[in-house]
Amino acid sequence: MSRISFVAAVCLLVLACGLLPAQDPRGTVLGRVMDSTGAVVPNADVRITNDSTGVAAVAKTNDSGNFVLPYLLAGTYTLSCEMSGFKKWVRPGIQVRIQDSVEVNIDLQVGATSETIEVTDSTPLLSTAEASLGQVIDERRVLELPQFAGNAMDLVHLAPGTVNGTNLRLRKAGFNSAPSTFSTDGSGNNQNEFSIDGVSNTYSDGTAPRVAFSPPQTAISEFKVQTSAFDASLGHTMGSTVNVSTKSGTNQLHGEVHEWFRHSALDAPSVFQNRSGQSLSIYQDNRYGASAGAPIYIPKVYNGKNRSFWFFAWEANKFGNPDSGGNATSTVPTAKMHQGDLSEFLALGSAYQIYDPRSTVQVGSRYVRTPIPGNVIPKASLDPVGLNFVSLYPLPNQAGTRDFRNNYYQTGKALEDY
Repeated sequence: MSRISFVAAVCLLVLACGLLPAQDPRGTVLGRVMDSTGAVVPNADVRITNDSTGVAAVAKTNDSGNFVLPYLLAGTYTLSCEMSGFKKWVRPGIQVRIQDSVEVNIDLQVGATSETIEVTDSTPLLSTAEASLGQVIDERRVLELPQFAGNAMDLVHLAPGTVNGTNLRLRKAGFNSAPSTFSTDGSGNNQNEFSIDGVSNTYSDGTAPRVAFSPPQTAISEFKVQTSAFDASLGHTMGSTVNVSTKSGTNQLHGEVHEWFRHSALDAPSVFQNRSGQSLSIYQDNRYGASAGAPIYIPKVYNGKNRSFWFFAWEANKFGNPDSGGNATSTVPTAKMHQGDLSEFLALGSAYQIYDPRSTVQVGSRYVRTPIPGNVIPKASLDPVGLNFVSLYPLPNQAGTRDFRNNYYQTGKALEDY
């Protein structure tokens, strides 16, 4: 690599590293440590541990008794504090949501560090260290709430102030237009930004920014729809930001397999199919996948418990969709028209009279043709090639209009493989 290329690569890497925190999905726990008299306690040891992974983060209080524990993945934590001359303070069950800043103040009591005070009865913690508004869609909602085509991005509408900006068309994970077409707090459609684990997940063709990739439900830990009052790192969009946090493995092996199946054999014909005598169009939709996570473990070499983990998620969707594969009303020739008999048109008026093109003569400044009697073209005048072409048209299967339009209804399907 040349020196210029190396410098450019380093600059790009530094720039990328500088951009990543702008959409950081991790949360923060902060607060102040005080004693029973209300005096601040500096230099106290504060420790927070993820209940699922055992991964811990530590900090010390400053001269004002304050502590900050940043970069916490979404999950449930246990917070503890130790200081010589005071009883150990422990609080389990602290819920850290995506992008949350949760304030937890600690009151130490004089005593031996071998004694422990466990705080269990308390009001739910709120994110009091920020002013932004939004809605966190947690893992239980992502997995258990009914979703149109299994795309978790459709749950953005659970956030207050969110309005769907399109119809109820298909919102599968492979289709990114409909899940992205929504507005929040009157900002207008297609004004939103998307990210996954702090990395931009927004695709734009210059007119309508859309979500680039919708992860499988089983790969999402939770996501947050932040609708207003952004800080400086999020202030470049008129609409909302949707930040997805993906799952991590935990200290226990967890896995699942799933399949969602729909087929036309389980459906009833529509009123249009019944009216036109069409058979039920074949509809098949099979979405299936698997996911699992655990600590990284190599026998006799490495045990990643409480340290490092793996997680894998995979999903496929094969479906035949009749709605986009040819369900349509069109116009075809009637049985008489197949034989060159257009007499049915005469009932509509003289404007539908047809003429023999070979009889054209000039009379003065005008050209005149001879009408074909009864609008029935003589068989001798029918072109064999034309008859072969017209035979490719099916016969009408519904009444249509007076002038024989919209007299055919057809069903079909489009095959998709995602």
